[in-house]
Amino acid sequence: MNYGKMLYENSEFNKELDILHKHITKNNIPINKSDYFDKQCFLLEDHISEDLFKFTHKKLRSVNILLKLISFSCLFVILAAYIYVKWINENFNIFKFIIDNPATYIICAFLFGIILILSLYNSILHKKLYYKIYPELKKKLRVEE
Repeated sequence: MNYGKMLYENSEFNKELDILHKHITKNNIPINKSDYFDKQCFLLEDHISEDLFKFTHKKLRSVNILLKLISFSCLFVILAAYIYVKWINENFNIFKFIIDNPATYIICAFLFGIILILSLYNSILHKKLYYKIYPELKKKLRVEE
C-alpha cells in the first residue's frame, strides 16, 4: 500500500469537496452539503438527474466487497491449515498433501487469478470514477475552480 499516494488523494478529495461546497453556495443550489466527497457527488448528480457516478460507485463497492470476501476466505484457509499443522497434527505434511492432491493447487491458482482480475477491475473502476466521470460531472455542473 502506498501511504503517500493515499494521503495525496485524500487531500485532493478534500480540495475538490471544498470546490463543490463553494459552487453550491455561490449558485444557491438547493441541496445539502455533505462532509463526504462521494456523497456530495451523489447529491449533485441527483440534482441534475443523472446516476452514472452513483452507478459506478456501487459497482466499485461491490467489487471491493467481493475482493475482500475472497481474500479473507483464502487467508482463513491458510490460517486454519497452519493451526492444524502446528498444534493439532504435527505429523501432517501440508506440502505433501498439496502435491498429492492437484485439486488443491488448481483451486488456489483459480482463486489467485480471480483476486488478480478483481484487483485490476477495481483499479480500472476507481480511475474511471474519479478521473473520468467526476470531471464530466463538474463540466455538467459548470464548476469553476
